[in-house]
Amino acid sequence: MKKIFALLIVSLLLVSGCALLGSTPKDEVAKFLNNYKKNSENVTKELDEYLDTQDLEEDTLKDYRELYLKQYSNLKYEIKNEKIDGDTALVEVQITVYDYYKTDKMAGDYFTTNQSDFVDDDGDIDFSKYFEYKIKKLLDTTDTVDYTLTLNLKKENDKWEVEPLTNDELMKLHGTYEY
Repeated sequence: MKKIFALLIVSLLLVSGCALLGSTPKDEVAKFLNNYKKNSENVTKELDEYLDTQDLEEDTLKDYRELYLKQYSNLKYEIKNEKIDGDTALVEVQITVYDYYKTDKMAGDYFTTNQSDFVDDDGDIDFSKYFEYKIKKLLDTTDTVDYTLTLNLKKENDKWEVEPLTNDELMKLHGTYEY
């Protein structure tokens, strides 16, 4: 009985000690990226808020939402390095995402050389036809690209928090960063 009690005390001390240590910057980056992979509520809310600012038809918005959610859920990442300096940290991560940049560029090149495919009955360019074409190509994208992100973290109230992503970091996460 004494051995079981001693083992229980040691176990409680270990669990308590780990809880007191808190998470590391690497842990917080993994949680942050896993929220994208799981299409968590706050990620989808941010996505919806962003898409609401776009002047697109409802069907196009729905397809764009599907593209981003596909991108997020298929995100692969590997944490490469962590540098802590007091209450700030940098975590380097290599991500693999669908190469939407290449697909978007190819769709734009096709549009430029084949504008007659995107005209309405009056002979005017119908950009909704182009968006429909581009979205179909993006949805069919299987090529991937690797990017390196260096995420900034700040320690607030003894908890590491990932700083808001820069525009370039978001473009990499979305697979639209120009390389």
